[in-house]
Amino acid sequence: MTAVALVAGLALSGCGGSGQTSSNGGGTPVSGGSIVYGADREPLCLDPHNNGDMPQTYVARQFLDSLVSERRDGTVVPWLADSWTVSPDGLTYTFKIKQGVKFHDGEPLDAAAVKANFDQMLDPATQSLTDAGYLKPYYQSSRAVDPATFEIKLSKPYSALLPVLSQAFFGIESPKAMARGLGVNCQSPVGTGPFKVKEWVHGQSVELDRNPDYNSAPADAKHQGPAYLDHVSWKFLEDGSVRFAAVQGQGADLIFNPPPQQNAALKNDPNLTLQEFTHTGQPNGFALNTTRAPFTDTAVRQAFIHGANAEAAVKSAYLGVFNWEHGPLSSTTPFVDDSLGDFYKHDPDQANHLLDSAGWTQRDGDGFRTKDGKQLTATVVYSSDPGDTPPADVTLYQDIQAAEKEIGFNLVLKPIPQDQYYAAFTDPNAYDALAGAYWNSPTPLVLSIVYSTDSLKLAPGNNMSWVQNPAIDGPLHEVAASNEPEQQQHLYDTVQKVVAENAYFLGLYPQTTRLVSKKRLKDVWIEPSEGEPVLHDAWLAP
Repeated sequence: MTAVALVAGLALSGCGGSGQTSSNGGGTPVSGGSIVYGADREPLCLDPHNNGDMPQTYVARQFLDSLVSERRDGTVVPWLADSWTVSPDGLTYTFKIKQGVKFHDGEPLDAAAVKANFDQMLDPATQSLTDAGYLKPYYQSSRAVDPATFEIKLSKPYSALLPVLSQAFFGIESPKAMARGLGVNCQSPVGTGPFKVKEWVHGQSVELDRNPDYNSAPADAKHQGPAYLDHVSWKFLEDGSVRFAAVQGQGADLIFNPPPQQNAALKNDPNLTLQEFTHTGQPNGFALNTTRAPFTDTAVRQAFIHGANAEAAVKSAYLGVFNWEHGPLSSTTPFVDDSLGDFYKHDPDQANHLLDSAGWTQRDGDGFRTKDGKQLTATVVYSSDPGDTPPADVTLYQDIQAAEKEIGFNLVLKPIPQDQYYAAFTDPNAYDALAGAYWNSPTPLVLSIVYSTDSLKLAPGNNMSWVQNPAIDGPLHEVAASNEPEQQQHLYDTVQKVVAENAYFLGLYPQTTRLVSKKRLKDVWIEPSEGEPVLHDAWLAP
């Protein structure tokens, strides 16, 4: 078992050095210049309160600030909140809001503005699976005590609240801009951040201009004051080979996630630098729908996992770039239990035994198992959008499909349009298994979002295996209220073992931010709550 030295009840204050690592540091920063960032996906909406997907949070980090920031060592430091206190019962958080900060539209930041943001995040009309998933089980109310004091009241203790609020999903927006309506705000959210949205050219780019009045950098930034860069063109380059060619040539200065086939070229190019960050949270994998046959049967789910040969498939498809991540928490997540590998290992003999015992004893002419005249078949759905599902993922799924056939399991791969894929999250009848079922999170309490009954009731679409299990719910309720590392480890171990024993999830590989930059681009860093690239400190060497 691995007890990472990070307590979910993180530090309540902090200051000093950044605790961050960055690309190509060193030298004296100079102001000016523009860069092109090559993104792998276009957001559905620029407002990260709406919907809540990773392409939103990556770009939103450039124009929104959050109440707090998380450092690599897990401590939480001031940002738009200068300080905060927590009541002894853990139910009241009181934040002192930084004074003298203005939104890009000239409106002042105050406690009332912060409250308006929380109201929007939790409004069902906002359709935020992410914000609602994190907050609804715990949130009771909030209020502006006075212009400089914002208060959150919880219905029950939530030890992960501070790191959760560090994410760009909880970035603070101008209430005046939000009042324009969700549709307009999706196009041009207004924050307090180092850059502001100039224009979103759909299908091409988001253009970001420097905010010359920026005075609200987090305590862990490398510098205070405005950004060094004048402009960032956030271009959508979904094809990985196109992205890599762009940064090799003159088409980009920084790109997200080069394809694994370019590893050798990347290592041999003296003009490029690679920066990597492995996300905490649930790794990428298949969520097995426990409400639809054949995965209503625990033995069938267990057999499916033992038959997948996932470790070999990940190694082959990603050419050794990623290690296999089998369980519901990635290996970098605090309180991960690394002793559960036997529940996920490739074991075709055990898989065959489980299927025999479950009554799938006959074979049809294609070699697939049958029971009562029905073929053992499951359909896994995934997005047909290459930004969601890159070619290496498709290869990975095909390798798993071939391995499952060896035990007589017919795994059908079904690509569907992106809008249908996201809609499937909230429809238990839309899939037998869901690919791409990851959850990047700064806290192991992501297990509550992904596996608790509360999540099913309060934020449908996050519990993608449609699990309702008291053996999970009880420990998760306890750990949310705990700040004791030993107790937390025991409770998280309990939940992870229940997930493993019941075979709710087939882990594949860790969500990873891999940034490739030209060497003259200095001081790009990756923040740890969501692995978001931070360009506030970035500058171009002459």
